[in-house]
Amino acid sequence: MTVLAHEMAAAPAEVPTVTSASQKTVVASAAAAVAGDVEAALTLADDHHPAGEAAVRLRERLRGHIHTLAVPAERYADLLPESREKDIAASTVRFARKVARGCGSDPAIALRLLAKSVAHLARNTDLLRLV
Repeated sequence: MTVLAHEMAAAPAEVPTVTSASQKTVVASAAAAVAGDVEAALTLADDHHPAGEAAVRLRERLRGHIHTLAVPAERYADLLPESREKDIAASTVRFARKVARGCGSDPAIALRLLAKSVAHLARNTDLLRLV
């Protein structure tokens, strides 16, 4: 989900901005901004032993993404009408914050949980712009 330049005013300030080279248009998409880290974390968790320095730095970046994206994702959940969707969006934020504080000793599980939490928060942050 992307937002074009004329829609930038509605984008939360804490979401990174990405420039589309093919269209020469600025887009703000939380999902696009974190996609590389999410993909790297899932690949590292599945294909390698994720205990090295690179994995540690990646986990820290993912925790940073959670801290950044939790605020607009929580705003999105608050704006939804009372429904199952609202409950899921709110619990996603709570779970992501819990995962960011610590998610066990298995590095592969930690990477997966952090990556999936970041992806869900980014999606909800992007949806905030449509509400």
